[in-house]
Amino acid sequence: MQTSLPRVQQSTSEETMEEIWQCLHDEENSLVGVYGMGGIGKTTLMKAINNRFIGTNDFNVVIWVTVSKDLNLGLIQDQIGNALNMDMKFHINEEKRNRLFDRLKNVRYLLILDDLWEAFSLDKVGIPKPDKQNRCKITITTRFINVCNEMEVDKQIRVRTLTPEEAWNLFRERCGDVIMSSEIRPVAEKVAEECSGLPLAIKTVGRAMHGKYKKEVWENALRALKGSSPEVPGMERQVFLPLKLSYDCLENDKIKSCFLYCSLFPEDNDIYIDKLVRCWAVEEGFIENVNNLQEASNKGHDILERIKDACLLEEGSEGDPDEFVGMHDLLRDLAIWITSPSSSIEGSKFLVKAGEGLVQPPEENMWRGVVRISLIRNKIEHLEISPACPNLISLFLNENYQLRTIHSNFFELMPKLQILDLSYTGIESLPMSLLQLVNLRVLILSFCQDLVEVPPLGKLKELQILDLSESGLENFPQGIESLVKLKRLDISETSLTAIPYTMIFGLPSLEELGTMGTNGPMDGATFIEAASMTRLRSLSISVSNILNGFIAHDMFHQWFSGLTSFRVNETYLPPLSNKQISICECDKFPCGIEGLTKHAFSLDLYNSKGLTSLSKFQGDLKSLRHLRVNHCSGVECFIDWREVGDDAFQCLQFLVLGDLPNLEKVFDGGAPPPLNTSLQNLRRIFVFKCERLSSLFSSSMVEQLHQLEELTISECFQMKEIVEGDELPHNSFPKLSILELDHLPELESICSQRFTFISLEEMKVISCPKLKKLPLFRSSIHEIKVKIEGKREWWEGLEWEDENARSLCSTIYKEASSEIEEILLNNTMRTSLSSKISRDIPMPTN
Repeated sequence: MQTSLPRVQQSTSEETMEEIWQCLHDEENSLVGVYGMGGIGKTTLMKAINNRFIGTNDFNVVIWVTVSKDLNLGLIQDQIGNALNMDMKFHINEEKRNRLFDRLKNVRYLLILDDLWEAFSLDKVGIPKPDKQNRCKITITTRFINVCNEMEVDKQIRVRTLTPEEAWNLFRERCGDVIMSSEIRPVAEKVAEECSGLPLAIKTVGRAMHGKYKKEVWENALRALKGSSPEVPGMERQVFLPLKLSYDCLENDKIKSCFLYCSLFPEDNDIYIDKLVRCWAVEEGFIENVNNLQEASNKGHDILERIKDACLLEEGSEGDPDEFVGMHDLLRDLAIWITSPSSSIEGSKFLVKAGEGLVQPPEENMWRGVVRISLIRNKIEHLEISPACPNLISLFLNENYQLRTIHSNFFELMPKLQILDLSYTGIESLPMSLLQLVNLRVLILSFCQDLVEVPPLGKLKELQILDLSESGLENFPQGIESLVKLKRLDISETSLTAIPYTMIFGLPSLEELGTMGTNGPMDGATFIEAASMTRLRSLSISVSNILNGFIAHDMFHQWFSGLTSFRVNETYLPPLSNKQISICECDKFPCGIEGLTKHAFSLDLYNSKGLTSLSKFQGDLKSLRHLRVNHCSGVECFIDWREVGDDAFQCLQFLVLGDLPNLEKVFDGGAPPPLNTSLQNLRRIFVFKCERLSSLFSSSMVEQLHQLEELTISECFQMKEIVEGDELPHNSFPKLSILELDHLPELESICSQRFTFISLEEMKVISCPKLKKLPLFRSSIHEIKVKIEGKREWWEGLEWEDENARSLCSTIYKEASSEIEEILLNNTMRTSLSSKISRDIPMPTN
């Protein structure tokens, strides 16, 4: 194991304890849930809280109850009775309930229910419900978020792993002075890191290594921990078995298999949720009783939430938490231990050597008997072996970038292989033994850029998934017409010049098709043939001319509305949603274009010189969430209120206006009509390289933008003010939290009328030399993350409400002291802007 970066911003144990303490003194919180993975220190925290209340007058009585896995309401009643000095012997549960209720209703109590595994009724036990009136409190600790939900807690607090400093201090406390020697300490620090901030593991390993003075013993322990082995004394009984209880409580074997599957990915590696769910649902077949790939994916997301609710998976360390998931190192070790061939636990056996820097594949004897093998992200160059793998179902060789050759007989003794992933490898050809994999269901060859062709695939009758995207493929594979079970085919971003669409559309089971970015685009006539594919649910294609008459065809409209995911592009642009259309170089939009746009969540208009205003765009724009208008030199106005309906952009949340050299007004035609709902859901606006814009909004327009959260304006060289006009509505921009102004040399003010940004959290001002007044903020400058950068003469020329405001802002101002620094600063901001307007934004499918 390597030291993992924290998946979330870490807080100290003291901070978590203080948060719990404050919640118990907040009248709004009567029932508090403290949750986290097993062994993370929930009980320790609550014992400290319990002891902290001793000697205070906060409660008449503080009651500690240990619940544990097997819920027994009678034992809970007995523990509460003992804490109240009540004799509960010889009473049945109903009598205990009545006695406890009568006693507790007259006292102000704090009840701590430790290690709760399932919800129960307070009334059945005899516990009066805590509320503001009786000022009583209940705190539960649990491994499961759903227990917090079912107990209807007012506040949920997650306990995180220890910070590196806390972890080392706890480890040193358990090991003693032995780890302070110059010889032992470097190894001891690595051993402590392998415990990944989990107190249970730190204490167990610390006790095991107490008094061990030989460096060799420490190095052996480090080897064992890196290999997820329970060789260290106490690891199996005191760490793995307690953690396994959470695994045992997963609802069924399918969900357990989904959890174990996560261990196949490299350690300290965020897992892309869509890929993980696709593996579960489509490739591995863990998900049953569904009718199509979309239903399987939906069920996969539900399973993911169930595993996360059990604190067996967590948010990824970076990016959108809805896009990535992470697996704690010790939980990955648990999964590897459960599936190890040497484990006595029944079930599938795995061989996991992902991310270990292997140059050679494992010895052939290690392959025998296992069901899944993961050699992801190693440095293997050649597979010159022919291992006997009678039970092997899944083989992951992806991200071995140096892998060039595979032995001609490599696949001969893998009769049950169903999943083969060779993506991101350097293979130049595939051995003919591949064609002996008659049970193969999934073949992934994406990003194999040296792979120019593949052998005829007609013998792989069970194949359901074939992914050749971004490979070096030059010729369409032979035999695909025989793959009657094929559900997903992706040949996007390949060098194919001719694609037999008619043959593809004859595949009876095809549900997902991707041909985006190939040199064999689909024309209108072929698109009509696509409309005959009743099972197709996801389509990602390039089209030769989006203006062909097919878009007005009735059959097309009916078919297109049934797709759950589509990308129809004339030019490649980064996706914004699962229903996206990109139109390039259109001077006139024909009747029928609404057949495309009415079902889309995202629309890109790129290099369409004939477009002068979105008001003139004939498409149905009511459902749009995202709109990007780029490089359209004819656009003079985004919206003319006199030419659009009251609900034209009512769902729009994300707007990009970029490189529009003739854009003079974003909004024209006076104020929006009184009942107009356009743009009232707009949350993010990015405007850049619009050289003729002198202002962005009129004061009357501001009232439409009550949901706006983020505004970025860059390189609009004639812009003098953001808001034009004197009479701003009350409470303008109530939700604006991010404001970024970059390279606006003529900008003189945000608005001539001073007003307060009540929600601003982050502001960047870069290269705006004429901006003399900064906006008013909510209150103290220290409550926001403001970043102000510019030249010293600009800073000295700013006008202030008072000296106090100037003094406060001085703490967050940074001088751009050199031309090089300013250039770097501007480049950084442009990179940030480019990232923002290009990144994926997940959207619902309906």
